Amino acid sequence: MLGFSPLLSSVPAPAQTSLFGKTEVTQANYVAVAAPIGTGAKHQLLLIEQINNSRPCWSESGSNPTLIDPLLSTFNFSGICGRSTDANGYSIRTNDVDLGLKYSLAVVRQNGDMVLIGRPQQRTDPSLEIGRVLGETNGFAKINLNAGWRFTRRTFDGKTLGHVYLTNDQSLASLAGQTPMPAPTPTPRSDPTPAPTPTPARPDPHQRQHRTPR
Repeated sequence: MLGFSPLLSSVPAPAQTSLFGKTEVTQANYVAVAAPIGTGAKHQLLLIEQINNSRPCWSESGSNPTLIDPLLSTFNFSGICGRSTDANGYSIRTNDVDLGLKYSLAVVRQNGDMVLIGRPQQRTDPSLEIGRVLGETNGFAKINLNAGWRFTRRTFDGKTLGHVYLTNDQSLASLAGQTPMPAPTPTPRSDPTPAPTPTPARPDPHQRQHRTPR
């Protein structure tokens, strides 16, 4: 069972959004996961990072939803995997503005789906849809980020921190007036099929053999 403990950032939550920058990351090294709480009636956001390739930190299977096996829970993943389970480890960033003090991230069930949303602290601010599981499950499932959303890392004074942003380049006002565009349905991963070993050609016994005179 994957235990949850806060992944603390080396810098406290932002008092001023201008203090923090962002840096781009390799998207394939990260996955957003709907992680079950208790029996799985409710879920929370879990972010996993593959820091190096010595051991895989997670595996994926199926589609709609894509199920996640959090392999990092089976070994000492220090230096191999990163894990963020709450607002200490992740937040929303739009139009280069850190929204960590204004929004929290939550996974909610809606119409047979599980949706990652940005939930505003003030009711006057809009709710944001960030991604979808594309199905329901009581287990661990991959959250597919909507078009325009990506992972980045927080920076401070030129240094990259452990805090992960769910990032969109548009302004909060622009996002509030849009209908979310889901990401394309993911294609399940499959191992490549090896090419068949060629069979040596055999001579036709009915064909006369021509010998070269010596």
